[in-house]
Amino acid sequence: MKMNIRKYMIPALACSLLLAASCVEETSRFEGGDREDADTGYLTFDRLEMTVEERAEHVDNRPESYARTRAANVDVESYTVEILDASGQPVEVTDATGATGTSFAYGDRPEQIELPVGSYTLSVYSGETPDVAWEGMEGTPTYGTTQNFTIAKGMTTALQDMTCRLLTVMVTVQYKDTLIATMSKNTTAELVLGDDKSLVFEGKEPDLIGYLKPDADRANPLVLYLTTNFNGKEIVRQLLPVAANATAGQYHNITVGLQNAEDGTVIINAEIETWMENDEVVVDSRKIVVTALCEERIPDENDPDAPKLVWPGHSLDEVYTLTPDSFDANGYFNEPCDFTITTKDPMASLTIAVGTDNAAFSNLLQVSELTEPVDMFTLPAESVPLAELRSWGFPAVNLNVTERTFPLDVLMKILSNYEGTHTFTLTIADEAGRKSTHELKIAVQTDTGDGPRIVWPGHNLGTRYETFAGMDVNLDLSIPQGVRSLWVEIRGALEEGLAGMMPSSFELTDPGDISEALNGFGFPTGDDVKDRTALTFSISTNLIDMMSVFEGDTDFRLVVTDNAGQQAEATIMLRVPAQN
Repeated sequence: MKMNIRKYMIPALACSLLLAASCVEETSRFEGGDREDADTGYLTFDRLEMTVEERAEHVDNRPESYARTRAANVDVESYTVEILDASGQPVEVTDATGATGTSFAYGDRPEQIELPVGSYTLSVYSGETPDVAWEGMEGTPTYGTTQNFTIAKGMTTALQDMTCRLLTVMVTVQYKDTLIATMSKNTTAELVLGDDKSLVFEGKEPDLIGYLKPDADRANPLVLYLTTNFNGKEIVRQLLPVAANATAGQYHNITVGLQNAEDGTVIINAEIETWMENDEVVVDSRKIVVTALCEERIPDENDPDAPKLVWPGHSLDEVYTLTPDSFDANGYFNEPCDFTITTKDPMASLTIAVGTDNAAFSNLLQVSELTEPVDMFTLPAESVPLAELRSWGFPAVNLNVTERTFPLDVLMKILSNYEGTHTFTLTIADEAGRKSTHELKIAVQTDTGDGPRIVWPGHNLGTRYETFAGMDVNLDLSIPQGVRSLWVEIRGALEEGLAGMMPSSFELTDPGDISEALNGFGFPTGDDVKDRTALTFSISTNLIDMMSVFEGDTDFRLVVTDNAGQQAEATIMLRVPAQN
């Protein structure tokens, strides 16, 4: 069913966005006509301060590892500006010089731009970003940023201040003096990002800074392959993991060196120092790779004395399937879930890496700083990843022992809200250098049948939650038979506050003229819904902010019908607290 409700929906939603991300004020009209009846508003740059994050990364406070200041390409007046509508299409704009196009130089920005009512993204960037580049290449490195804003009818939107940051992963490689003295001159370190982007650092003292462009909407593992000759022993493309998911704006300073094991074996290890956008320097001095240079002393992961991980009654070689039937009537995991680590010598390292194919759980890993492997032995006691892993049941104290048992039933309960496959890789090493790697793979089925299912991960449907700034409302829908229809119905304070201005329900597979407006609020529409077997979307960006002007209880009722006629419904229950 197609509903033509643009004349009701868009004005109401636009007027309700006064507390959204951008700042809105009384409008000043363009000269030359009365625009009272036009469904347009205005964008102004007059309050915007545009800066570029330019610094020298002083990682680890050692002069020899100070990176050079990124000084090129920081003239914001020359940066390109684009305005994209809610569907991602560039908007045509006339700049201060009178030229019309879908982009303009920041230095030629007009004082004011008239735009149709809706949601937009302002994109600013110094230039096109190559997949790989070395410092000194023209236009390298590149900087940029984006800002979402909303145009309301008859109002002027003033952009907030913006800071352009690095659009690539910055990398350097160096070797400790002990390794430089003993390895060959024809040493190479190839850094590979993802599947196909690579830079080769040649020689024993590569004085280079490289830049790699991460792919959007996917993980970007960063690894180093070392090729050298050490005391007559040839090492060919020895793998050294750097980051499980390198992101734009990160700086990874990689130092490769030598270390002596307790048994006298000489090993190569890597120390990764990562500068983050929030100015925090993370120093990872774990034994990321242990490569024995005396063949007879290479640790054998199949050694019968290598560390062991056991889950009684289960094989870690098989995927464990977690379903609603895995929990009793009170919500407790209904089988023993104690894991035991045993080592011949006291445990010296416990590295945990977490992977997932669920977007919502991936977001949780980002917030918990668990997108890269972490060693429970070296994490600071007050760190976020240590606290998160400990809350799930992983051991965090009393680790330097030969036997350690820990329950993961809490982890099972948490995972039950995140449909998909989740992998926990535990790498265990003891004080004698023995090492083993174990993989716990859990496939979560949130519904054992083939009917549709709606989940708000980490929350209980039927429970009312108080809203707050920055609140996430992320929804996961599983529809094995494909979506026939998906209705959204608004009840309560928001419905009453907008009574007469908009309908209280709309259908997402065929929303008619309001599709663009709904997309701006996070709702998928049309072909992004029809016949889909899985949907993940967030209504946090603008819709929750819009609600803040309507104090009291508001419910969002979702009803999904699949192509077999099966239905599921869920109600997101929210409360906007009274303002003091």
